Amino acid sequence: MGQLFELISDDALEKQDADYTECHVCQKTGIDLYPYQGKVILDDGTVDDDIYAVCNTCLKSKPLAHTCDFFYTETVEKYLSTQSLTEPQRLELKKQLVEKYNRTPDIPIWMQRPDLPLCCEDITEFTGYPESDESLYEISENHLYWEGGIKEKSEYYDFRKYGSPESFREIASFKCSHCGKKYFTFQFT
Repeated sequence: MGQLFELISDDALEKQDADYTECHVCQKTGIDLYPYQGKVILDDGTVDDDIYAVCNTCLKSKPLAHTCDFFYTETVEKYLSTQSLTEPQRLELKKQLVEKYNRTPDIPIWMQRPDLPLCCEDITEFTGYPESDESLYEISENHLYWEGGIKEKSEYYDFRKYGSPESFREIASFKCSHCGKKYFTFQFT
């Protein structure tokens, strides 16, 4: 589990690039910034939807929401519908998971839509991208494939046979902090 962000391992955490020099929420400069495409509800009740770089303090304390967070909310709802929960438990857990998601930077990069795997009634931790063909093979051959839920891998995801994706960043690996199961997503460009 990451020290700064629960859903991102410290080894996989990436700061926003140098083009961004101030937090888009509090306007502080000279601090670490993280990628976050979203919106914040301001003190006067208006919404600023031009957020791309956010500091850790604002991520943990301000009313932020990812742009198009409804996509991931649908994934959470679908997952929770498969769990043995009462309606009040399901609604409370959905609220907690969506809030946890909205308090996490846009890491990994999602080419198509946000799709962090869920396991043990929680969101799994992003552990990184493959760094070589060998690590790609290890991940794709030994981790569960996730695409809005656990899915059977396409035969074309046999990267030894069909070749590596255009970028290793298309493959993201995750680990459940409760049971240790490992997952991967593949969002091609």
